[in-house]
Parts: sequence; structure tokens; C-alpha cells
Amino acid sequence: MKDITGVQAGKKNEKGEDRNRKFEFFRGEGIWLSVVTCFMLFIFAPFELLFMNQNEFWFDAYLLAPIMLFVFGVACVCNILGFAILRKCGETIYRLGLAVYFVVFLSLYIQGNILTGSLPLLDGSNIDWSLYRKEYVQSYVLWIVVVLVVAIVYHKTKDRFFESMVRVVSICMTLMFCVTLLTLALSNHGFEKKLGLTVTDKNMFQMSEDQNLVILILDAVDARAMNALMEDNPDYQDIFTDFTYYRNTMGVYPATRNSVPYILSGEWFENEVEFREYEARAYADSPLLSDLEQKGWQIGLYEQELLANDEGKKRFENVIPGKRGVGSKLMMIKWQLQLTGFRYAPYCLKPYMFVNLNHLNRIKIPPEGETVYSSTNKSFYDRMQSAEIDLTDRKCFRFIHIAGGHPPFNLNENVEEIAAEDGSYEDNVKASLTITKAYLDKLKEAGVYDNSVIIVMADHGYSNIIGDYHEQQNPIFFVKGMEESHDFSVSEAPISYEDLQEAYVRLLNGAGSDQIFDWKEGDQRERRFLFYEGGEEDHMIEYMQPGHASDADAMYETGNVYDR
Repeated sequence: MKDITGVQAGKKNEKGEDRNRKFEFFRGEGIWLSVVTCFMLFIFAPFELLFMNQNEFWFDAYLLAPIMLFVFGVACVCNILGFAILRKCGETIYRLGLAVYFVVFLSLYIQGNILTGSLPLLDGSNIDWSLYRKEYVQSYVLWIVVVLVVAIVYHKTKDRFFESMVRVVSICMTLMFCVTLLTLALSNHGFEKKLGLTVTDKNMFQMSEDQNLVILILDAVDARAMNALMEDNPDYQDIFTDFTYYRNTMGVYPATRNSVPYILSGEWFENEVEFREYEARAYADSPLLSDLEQKGWQIGLYEQELLANDEGKKRFENVIPGKRGVGSKLMMIKWQLQLTGFRYAPYCLKPYMFVNLNHLNRIKIPPEGETVYSSTNKSFYDRMQSAEIDLTDRKCFRFIHIAGGHPPFNLNENVEEIAAEDGSYEDNVKASLTITKAYLDKLKEAGVYDNSVIIVMADHGYSNIIGDYHEQQNPIFFVKGMEESHDFSVSEAPISYEDLQEAYVRLLNGAGSDQIFDWKEGDQRERRFLFYEGGEEDHMIEYMQPGHASDADAMYETGNVYDR
């Protein structure tokens, strides 16, 4: 009787435990591990990227939230169903699946939050992954170590302890992600609703019969590269008949973000305020823009990287409020997942996660009847080929920024697309020259070339080492005044972008290109340059250039550092 009772009691306890175990599943480790992993990849990762780079994206959290919450929900349900199936297959298989999933979660977390210091920049450059062998090894070692640690814990502890550990870690990590996101949102304007202004190509080819000012920015075209091309092929000089080429030109910053507002405002940014505050002030207080606006000029700013998030930018006729929304939710999901993968995936998978951030502009809904401006060389060239110059009696200012020599190197001299791995920086510069010639010819055909002040310049120079911001201090600078006519001219005057505001005034008052700067060839001068590494704009180092702008070795640090 005693034995029978014992057996019956054992069966009852076993069934009761099974029922409890099944009930525990719906509030247990499988669900929490699914939640924390999906939350990390589909909520935390994209929103952290958005909050930390608010100025880089046109969309806000209110547009991103419903899309990524949908992805999070679908992924969570699929993962939880997967654990339910594993449970049906038996406790041993379920625990093994739990351990494998825990390894994946921990490895992805470490990869995406700790081993991120050497990630290449997503600036459109062709990434040479062979330069990241050390990172590949670190990634492999990480996964091996995590597998070994989890395996040891799995085998050395009781099943219920391991499951409890997974549950506790998952809950704590979920809470940590939530607190971190909230903190980032509060400190980076994460709850701000963006105005939805869109940079369009409206009136880009409308020019005045009276007077025009055109600034054509060829991104990252270096004077040293231009000099070499012109020496090898003097025909390139013919493109710039009537222009003076200032070869000894010093830029002010090594990248577009800071250079463009400075070119228009002449105001230095020294990390004393948030960049968005500086940029808004630079455009609002620009002496050039204010003067043109007061005189009734039409002002068009065709700048894809314009933040377009404050009321002051409505002064530009082509910056127009558009419908809030995402043109293609599927493409948004695809690119968000690739961005997450680029950071969190092991290095062997990162090459497949590459995203050109400029592509995100393609899914922006344009204002009705307008086209979102694209700065790619090919887009501008094709648009120019099909457009006609539209004449108006109002004076026009056109600031047009195109990709120029900037990576990817996917064009040949004839502005035909080629495989990026087959292209080169020189090919992009040659394509830029082809585009410039076509644009100038178009102005001539329309009869508005002579009555136009035209500046063809770069925002910064270019380094031969992709991703390296050093040696980007010597951009090209070509200029033609009103009714100016002469052979191509070269000047070695030591000029700087610090001189631009005065140069604009003189040009608009009728000065020739050789009369806009006080500095002359042979003058000795020190010129300022604020340097920062790619992705580290919050740490600027002041340099002075006592020599020729092309001589990076002549530059020296002053000891002044500007941090934020």
C-alpha cells in the first residue's frame, strides 16, 4: 500500500510539474529572451541610431515608431512560436535551443555595443574589408568565448538555474535598453516632431536675364588632383575659359557638414553649441543670403545634406513642406535592418549590410508636383540633360551641391555608371568636369552665362586614404565675374574660405575674378583650419597653415582644442 501510494504520488507530482512547466513557458525565459533580442535589434538599435544622429536623418521617431514596432511584434511572435515548438519536442531540445539563442543574443549585444570603435564610416566610400582583419579575428574570438562560457554555465548548473538566469538577464537588459533609449531621447530632442521640409529641385534651372550668382559645389574635389589632371590633359583648362583658378586655397573643415554652412555664412563652428543650433543660425544670419533676400533675389539652395528642420529654411524657394510619411515602408524596413546588421552582425556578415545613407532620401514623400533633390552626379547630369533654362526677370542665386569626387566611384568620364570596384577617384573628378562643362554650356546657350557670377568650388579636399580626413584642406576654387572674358588664368595667392564673404560682395558689385581678394601671389600668410576625424565631430583640433595650401606637412597644431 505504501509503495502504491508513493508511485501514485510520484505520478501526480510529475504531471503537476509538467502542467506548471507548461504554464511557466508563457511567462518564462523563452518569451523574455525573444523580447529582449527583438527589442535590441528592432527597437533599441534603430532608435539609438536616430537619436544619436538626429541631424543626419529627415524622419523622426513618430515616423519610425509604427514601422519598427510592427517589425518588433512580428519578430517576437515568430521567436516565441519557435520556442513553443522546441518545448513540444522535449525539455532537452528546448534547453539546448535556449542556450544557443542566449549565445546569439550575448554575442550580438557585445558586437554591437562594445566592439564598435573600428567600424568603417557609411559615407558612401568603397570599404576595403581586407583592412579589417584584426576586427574579423576579434569577432570570431568573441563568438567562440561566448559559446564556451555559456556551455560551461549550462553544464555546471541545474536546468532551472540556467533558465532563471536567462530570464533575469533578459528582463534586466530589456529595462536597461528602455532607460537608455529614454535618456537618449530626452537629451537629443528625440520627442521633437520634424517639420517635414523637403529640399526639391524646384527652379534649379530658372535663371535671370538681369543678374545671377551661381555657386556649384563639387564635393571633395581636391586641388592637387585637379592640378594633375590639367597637367596631363590641358583640354580641361578650356572648360574654365574666363575663370581664375586659385590653386593655393585653404578650406576650413575636412567634411561637408561644417564646410557648407561656413561657405554661406563665414561663421566658425567651435562646438560651443549643438550643431543644429549653429546651422540654423548660420543660414538665418548669413550676410550673403540676407543681402540677396533684402534685394528681392530668388534664392535656391540645392543641398541634400541640409537639415531642413527649422522655419528659417523656408527662405529658400525650393525647400518646401511636404506630406509627412514614408514612401516605401518595405524599403525603410530593409535599410533599417541593414543598418542594424552593419553594427550588430559579426564581421563576416557586415559586408552584406552596407547601406548608402543617401538612399534614405529616396523614400521621402515629395511635395505634390515636385521632385526631391538628389546630389548624385548622375541624377544632376540626367536632370540637366532633359531640362531647359527657364528665364525670369528676378535676379537668381543658385547654390548647387553635387557629389563631385565623393565616393562611391561608380562613374566614368562620360558620366556613365560603372561597377564601383572598377572606378577611381580620378574617374569621379573627370565626371565632375564633364558635368561642369555641360552646365556652363547650358548657361551659354540660354544667354545667361555672361550676366552670371559663377563659382565652381569644393566644400573640402580629398585624402587618398578612404575614410581618412587628413589632407583634405586644399579644395578647388574657380571663379568668373560678371561679363568677364579672358583666357584661363591661374593664381597662387594664399586665399582662404575666410575671405569668401568679402569676395561675394565684390563679385556682385562687378569686380573681376582677379580683384576679389586682397591677398596676392608671393604674400606670406597663416590660415586657420579646424580638423576632426570622421565620425568624431565633437572633438576639433585647430591647425594653422603657414605654407602652401597643398602642403599638409607644413600645418601645425596651435594647441587649441574644441570639444563638446
